[in-house]
Amino acid sequence: MIFMVKVNIQSRLVECNVDKIGETYMKYLNDVNYKDCVGKVCKSKSSGDFKIVKYNNTANVEIRFLKTGFETVTQLVNIRNGNVKDRYLPSVFGIGVLGTKYPSKVNGVQTKEYELWTGMLERCYSDAYKKKHPTYEGCEVGDKFKSYEYFYEWCNSQVEFDVKGFDLDKDLLIKGNKVYSENTCIFIPREINTLLVKRTASRGENLIGVSWSKTHKAFVATVRKNKGKQEHLGYFKTELEAFKAYKKAKEAFVKEQANKWRGKIDDRAYNALMNYTVEITD
Repeated sequence: MIFMVKVNIQSRLVECNVDKIGETYMKYLNDVNYKDCVGKVCKSKSSGDFKIVKYNNTANVEIRFLKTGFETVTQLVNIRNGNVKDRYLPSVFGIGVLGTKYPSKVNGVQTKEYELWTGMLERCYSDAYKKKHPTYEGCEVGDKFKSYEYFYEWCNSQVEFDVKGFDLDKDLLIKGNKVYSENTCIFIPREINTLLVKRTASRGENLIGVSWSKTHKAFVATVRKNKGKQEHLGYFKTELEAFKAYKKAKEAFVKEQANKWRGKIDDRAYNALMNYTVEITD
């Protein structure tokens, strides 16, 4: 059965099929209502208030977010539902700003830049991650690196970025550094990156490189070398003696690795490795 209704359009009664209202009368109402709403402030679900700047048609409405000034084009239905997103509002872990210049995915796969960027933000601002990895407590991301656009461009300006097996490192150039930034970060080979990990949790209260042997009733010094293999350095009467043996072996091995990778890594990385020292407080 077909129902007919009469609707008033600009003081004219028009008889139309109820099934066609969505395609005719409602479209007309949308055009009239929202053309008159240019300048109106609306609310989004997650990005704050925005203003309708220009109404072209239901599929093309220009808006501007009040907090950041970001302008974009969206559909009328998205405005009604509040499903519009401010790409310049901190949204990734409440800190990172995506922007619009670069993709986060290509052909459905996350870009290397995006993976590095979100991984860095997670290590610094995810409570769940820091609970599992307490060494990242107190770490933060510098202001420029909070922008995905800036981080993307910085990555692609680094010669070693596209080299397979290289990792983003924040504390080789500045020992003990807690800030990811353009001045502190560098790409280095994974084997060097893992070489410098302190493994505080696994060694307990002993000095770095030292453990206690119940069997020999003496302190043991070991150093981790290629592919994580441990090299036994000997047994010692005191913990300090064991530490000194570890310090000497570790610093020598780091220099060996620096020379192995010389010419393949950033000069800053090479110099930092050659000047690397093991402290008793490490």
